[in-house]
Amino acid sequence: MIQAVVSDLGKLLVADRGLHIAINLSVFDLKTGRFLSVIENALDHTGIHNEQIWLEVTERGLMDIESARETITAARARGHMVAIDDFGTGYSSLQYLQGLPLDALKIDKTFIDTVGRDTATSSVTPHIIDMAKTLSLVAVAEGIKTKEQADSLAALGVAFGQGWFFARSLPLEEFIAFYHQSKQQYGASPDVLPRMPAYGMVP
Repeated sequence: MIQAVVSDLGKLLVADRGLHIAINLSVFDLKTGRFLSVIENALDHTGIHNEQIWLEVTERGLMDIESARETITAARARGHMVAIDDFGTGYSSLQYLQGLPLDALKIDKTFIDTVGRDTATSSVTPHIIDMAKTLSLVAVAEGIKTKEQADSLAALGVAFGQGWFFARSLPLEEFIAFYHQSKQQYGASPDVLPRMPAYGMVP
């Protein structure tokens, strides 16, 4: 996966330090931490900064909390941002989140679907956002489909959003074209900082 990122998007990443690519880690990755050397070797002499490769872990991948903490700590020491993905679908616990050095919390789309609707779980999303704020984590909303959802989430303090409202999954060439079009429309991306900044809702 990292080799594909370097091959397909290396030039874009070098040209725009505000651009990042997120890579999902498996339970095995978290347990062994061997992927760190793989990423280091792949990025060597490419000009891509570690800060531009974000890592995503699921709650289920955090069952072995000690090895996960060790691996995440090592990844962040190298400059990688680390996010917990699909939050709310696994073993959600404020206690274990407090013990992990994470940067971002990605709210699962099942909760985003309830935004603006009167459902039994519609009050859960604001609580998750408040949890992220309490832990100084950047909140990311997954599966945004409408402008109303995006506006409501931004008002609640969500910094990043992803979903069909911004774009559907695209083949490489179409993604690059979409990137250039978006950059012309919205301007240059902010530079990547040593820790993730909380700027407004973006594609």
